[in-house]
Amino acid sequence: MEQDDSLEARYQDILGEIERLSTVTDQFLDTERYRVYLATLWTNAVLEPGRAGLGGEELEAFYDFLNDRGRDILGGEEPLKDCFRYLLCSQGEQAMERLRLPANHRQQLKRFGALMGVAPLELMR
Repeated sequence: MEQDDSLEARYQDILGEIERLSTVTDQFLDTERYRVYLATLWTNAVLEPGRAGLGGEELEAFYDFLNDRGRDILGGEEPLKDCFRYLLCSQGEQAMERLRLPANHRQQLKRFGALMGVAPLELMR
């Protein structure tokens, strides 16, 4: 639990900012935007753990931590994988276009989702 407390202390500001930027009204959160931010945070942490303030040995704990935080907002068992499943499907692609993500950012998220071994939501139905 100490590690989760440490991660909470280190990442509460950025997760709070993600929630703030995803909030449309007091009662409504833009889950598409939240999914993009959460997936981007995880992708950046894996690609450059040191730059994200993590030791390589902390990645698994960080994954669990982000899943716990994502569960509070998105629900599901593995919200991080669900974010990538969503972003790989046609609705996710449209959401990334609506959010005006640069093509290289969209491609990075899609490649990373594929590397994680997730299938697009539309293939899972």
